[in-house]
Amino acid sequence: MDAILKGFRAQIDVKGKLSEFYAYRYIKHLEAEHIIEEVEWRDTDGRPDFEFLYNGKKYLMECKNLRNKIYKRPPSYMVEIQRTRDSKQGLETRRYRVDHFDILAVCLFNQTQKWDYVFIRSKDLERWQEHPEYLEKMQRVPMTIEGLWKKDLIEILNSFEG
Repeated sequence: MDAILKGFRAQIDVKGKLSEFYAYRYIKHLEAEHIIEEVEWRDTDGRPDFEFLYNGKKYLMECKNLRNKIYKRPPSYMVEIQRTRDSKQGLETRRYRVDHFDILAVCLFNQTQKWDYVFIRSKDLERWQEHPEYLEKMQRVPMTIEGLWKKDLIEILNSFEG
């Protein structure tokens, strides 16, 4: 524990894994309620954190933590969405393609001290201007959840249907 407390990178890694763990518990609860099926929590580089079925359709979800900093104008939280490691391919490969996952789950712990989440469809996230098939690394998350962002995963899943 002392090693984690003295290591900035270790603390970030632990918080990342905890945010996945609490998201998994949330999704497993939905599975126990027979709302979602076939939940898989992955820990594999290059693959989204979660895969599950909802109404017979497969969804991929990536889980990220809010940053400690906020944007000043307009006031909003920020989340960094990029891979931990870069591959040796030409284009910067830490960025996610828009179609790499369907849903982004953002853990609010770093700002609220609670393991709560907000959700958005990947296609609704900001795009990288130079290559619009990729997502922008830093994304704004409103402090008051509204619009495309939802507090309920099922509400996001239902938005794919309509």
